[in-house]
Amino acid sequence: MNTSILDARTDLPNSVAAAVEILNRNDLVALPTETVYGLAGDALQPEAVAKIFEAKERPSFDPLIIHVENKEWLAKLTRSSEKARPVVEMLIERFWPGPLTILFPKSDLVPDLVTAGLEQVAIRMPRHPVFIEVLRAFRRPLAAPSANRFGRVSPTRAEHVFDELAGRIPLILDAGQTALGLESTIVRVHEDEIEILRQGAVSEELLAEIAPTKESDGLQKIVVPGQTASHYAPDKLVHLFEPDAIGPNSYGDALICWGPIRHEEDFSIVRSLSETRDLRVAAQRLFSLLREVDRLNVRQIFIEAVPEIGLGKAIMNRIRRATAPRVFST
Repeated sequence: MNTSILDARTDLPNSVAAAVEILNRNDLVALPTETVYGLAGDALQPEAVAKIFEAKERPSFDPLIIHVENKEWLAKLTRSSEKARPVVEMLIERFWPGPLTILFPKSDLVPDLVTAGLEQVAIRMPRHPVFIEVLRAFRRPLAAPSANRFGRVSPTRAEHVFDELAGRIPLILDAGQTALGLESTIVRVHEDEIEILRQGAVSEELLAEIAPTKESDGLQKIVVPGQTASHYAPDKLVHLFEPDAIGPNSYGDALICWGPIRHEEDFSIVRSLSETRDLRVAAQRLFSLLREVDRLNVRQIFIEAVPEIGLGKAIMNRIRRATAPRVFST
């Protein structure tokens, strides 16, 4: 299969039309979101959903997120949970469209393959203009996990998608670098409490302005994407950086540091998540830097921790999963 790339920035109408034509035949298109690039297929067609799992080599136990154009789709895709409704409505009012995914009891319209057989479905309303235009033209919700092979680094540019999925999907719409660089936050509402199932672009501090929050204990079975222990990993092994661990053999390795460039005499390659220690910059650059350094002639990658405040919690969630022992082949 040949994989084409269309520049949606210079020709949005034809790009959208091409994407919709492919989606209508139950095939897949990689689309930009404000978080990362997503691999989109008709969320209501099991054939299209199955192709997502196949292209990504994604295990069937890992559920997908459904993306909708408007709130009207919620009545079709979900069942009402009256006790959670007030907090859910406040979350939607504050954060939709945007990088927040909410877990709902699913309706019979949602294929079991989307939810990995679970009774809840993850839904969000994206705000990227290209994705929105495709949703409007297609007139159906799209399942769209990150457009990479399972367990690997999420793509923040169209060329990252091509590196991952060339020959596996027919079309990529290019809209440049994604704005946020980290996946959406995923939550589940228990009456008047918000459970954070995946840290992401909406911080715990912002959620706490709506209702009390708690973080998932991680002991439950996988109910949303990004909960596998090893995830977001490049080909080379990644380790958390500890200054005391620098040794005579460190030259030949790469370091992704936090703050100004340093330790250049100790490592072959040094890059910074943000030389000014800006967490928003670090979030946007994390996946791109992992991909860049992974392609270079280094043995392994070390990455420095960032402060676990605001976006820092989501960044450290991704770093810990990238450095975790490899459970799945990638």
